[in-house]
Amino acid sequence: MNSELRQLLDQTSQVFIQQVKEWGEILVGFESSNRYELLDGQGQKIGYMAEQGGGLFGFIKRQIFRSHRPLEVKIWDNQGLELLQLHRPFFFFFSSLVVQTAQGKVLGSVERRFGILYKKYDLVDAKGNIFARVQAPIWHLWTFPILDHRDQEIGVVKKSWGGLIKEIFTDADKFGVKLPDLEAEKKAIALAGAITIDLDFFEDNQKD
Repeated sequence: MNSELRQLLDQTSQVFIQQVKEWGEILVGFESSNRYELLDGQGQKIGYMAEQGGGLFGFIKRQIFRSHRPLEVKIWDNQGLELLQLHRPFFFFFSSLVVQTAQGKVLGSVERRFGILYKKYDLVDAKGNIFARVQAPIWHLWTFPILDHRDQEIGVVKKSWGGLIKEIFTDADKFGVKLPDLEAEKKAIALAGAITIDLDFFEDNQKD
């Protein structure tokens, strides 16, 4: 992990993710490549994130496969330095999102698991060890707690977040992550978990 990413995550306990929509998508409902701004707890921009794969083929792929499509996302800081790459192959039921540095080093993954009454994900480190889980009852629509091995809450993903940035975020395309107090590599995986949750449960095309 490069020093810029480590410094950013070490200094950040909350990240808010705001989707940037194109006017075409707003007006006609067609989904283009997802693009986001990353903000800290004070609402200051700290980076950017975008789904790769534009053009006609990317558009067709998004329309056909929807949230199950193969996915590649890159994250940059404010200076345009690439920090992270997220890769997820096409899937039928359970997604697996691999988290890598810009140089291709694998930091870990986010694995969706089977659940009837709960929405479940495992956060897995580079050695294949589960260091935290996301587990939310199906009746909790907006909140996804991040739990340690003792089932203690150490972080949370929320699609609707009040408090300090209540006036900044007013729609369902913006959400927040309270990152666990862990090393930077694991914070990066938790951040990737928030992206996976958004794509699996809240992406606009699931309303169709």
